[in-house]
Amino acid sequence: MWSAAHLAMVGTSFTALTMALLVGHHYFACWNGDRRLEDQYGEDFLKIKERTSVVPFKAIVEGRQVLPKDYWKELVRAPLILISVGTLGAYFAHPYMQAGAALSTNTGCVPGGIFS
Repeated sequence: MWSAAHLAMVGTSFTALTMALLVGHHYFACWNGDRRLEDQYGEDFLKIKERTSVVPFKAIVEGRQVLPKDYWKELVRAPLILISVGTLGAYFAHPYMQAGAALSTNTGCVPGGIFS
């Protein structure tokens, strides 16, 4: 999702290539990690692999895992709340950030300087 959003925002062939390489890198990392864990732990790892998935929520949707009744407690912890507040704050502050960026480019910056 992150790659698709950035590709839509930038829209260049370089971004498309970069995102494809990023996805490929992560695919390889998942495959290689599974291979190494299987070599190290054998049948014990395969039992765990049957119950899980690298695709978010796939094991839950397929019924291989069940969420506990109090799963929501995991979402109301301080770090997640802080990140959520910070993300929303940055989202709503974007107009002010854009205004500040417009000021710095409209104040007679020297072409080729650090602000151009």
